[in-house]
Amino acid sequence: MSEDLMSCRHRRPSSPSSVAPPDDDDLLWEILLRLFPLPSSLIRASAVCKRWRRLVSDPGFLRRFRARHRTPPLLGFFSVSGGFSFTPTLDKPDRIPAARLTLPAHSNDRCCFLGCRHGLALHLNRTRQVAVVWNPITGNRRCVPFPPGTGFVLNAAVLRPTGNDDGQLIPFKLVLLCNNYDLGPTFARIYGSEPDKWGNVIAAPAPWIPTTRPSILVGNTLCWWIGEGDILGLDLETRSLALINKPAGLTSKCAFQILRTEDNGLGLAVLSGLCIQLWKANSDGAVTWVLQKTIELDKLFSPEPLVGRVGTTILGFAEDANAIFLLWDAGVFMIELESLKFRKVSESTRGFPCYPYASFFTAGSQVGEEEAVFGYFVPADQGGGQE
Repeated sequence: MSEDLMSCRHRRPSSPSSVAPPDDDDLLWEILLRLFPLPSSLIRASAVCKRWRRLVSDPGFLRRFRARHRTPPLLGFFSVSGGFSFTPTLDKPDRIPAARLTLPAHSNDRCCFLGCRHGLALHLNRTRQVAVVWNPITGNRRCVPFPPGTGFVLNAAVLRPTGNDDGQLIPFKLVLLCNNYDLGPTFARIYGSEPDKWGNVIAAPAPWIPTTRPSILVGNTLCWWIGEGDILGLDLETRSLALINKPAGLTSKCAFQILRTEDNGLGLAVLSGLCIQLWKANSDGAVTWVLQKTIELDKLFSPEPLVGRVGTTILGFAEDANAIFLLWDAGVFMIELESLKFRKVSESTRGFPCYPYASFFTAGSQVGEEEAVFGYFVPADQGGGQE
């Protein structure tokens, strides 16, 4: 055996601790940008040394990190079963404790949770006549009083003008769907946090009444489920309300869930018995529907046991993850509609709506607190044992 080969065999690899971090900040910046956008990634990186902590806490780095990954991870879902609560869906060490995302509520007020989008959550306080826009990661909130002449708020939605989760609370847009307590025509009002102003009334030609299900954002249109499966769409560019009819032949005995398809189109999940039909809307002047896929739940979930014979129900839809939340006999499951991968996310067998929450949880979210949550506590004034 040659000396070179013997030398290679007996040479020990360098210890990870003996390898010095890159000296060039620009190079290190580019490396850190490529970390997975999971909650623990940047927190672990910030624990390496002061220099790494400084880089991953830099606002410019965090903006580029979010922009590079674009789609934030699905952290879990909110629900109102037995009180307002958060259920995490990620595994450790990325699993965020439920108590970490808790909304302080006024126990005597009539409040209604209406969903999440772009890292923000929204609920209405009907007692105080305000909409509360809340960033669950930072805890920042803004109360927006209902405008004069609002009437009864049927539903609402929040979104960012840029469509990105930038970790901030402002700017945002708030949309209210209302009527005048008398089943009169539905109308919408749009609020912009910058410049803190409500727009004009957007009237609909018929008295449509949306449910309290959260809206789905498809392109520039907010869509709400109404009546027996039809869809009310608010075009945010043209500022107009329109009705989109459900696929012909479907009855009120079916359960419906509006979807946003992979190509950012309008879709519909129709649950009937133990089958889910996935429809896609084709718009060429008039909307027509095409059946794309049928999911047979009893085959998909086998060999999951049927335990309590709980009625199967669609509980919610995660826009960015293209996944539905479904109540099945053994609990709540999340199904990715493209791959049909599924997993149980809750043991609950109560059919309350799920409000999926996706956001970037980074080292700059709440410096000095988020590290302790995941067991990687690093004092804010030290950042790590090495320079």
